[in-house]
Amino acid sequence: MAQSSGNITVRISSEAQKKLDHIAAGFDRSRNWLINEAIENYLDVYEWQERRINERLKKAEKGGKFLKSDQVDKIVESFKP
Repeated sequence: MAQSSGNITVRISSEAQKKLDHIAAGFDRSRNWLINEAIENYLDVYEWQERRINERLKKAEKGGKFLKSDQVDKIVESFKP
């Protein structure tokens, strides 16, 4: 089944356009293809984050176990060089 599409117009800086063109050329693809890939990737990440947040909210509402702020700070600090 053919996928329908629409048009969106955006304005970007000439510097951003040059970067997009450079990356697109590296993939031997069009700027349009690259922009569509970037949007699809963004939407995938956004949907994943939204699902995870909702899962955690449900867990919290059911009295799930969570770390305290100082415990999280300690873990984060352990990753710093």
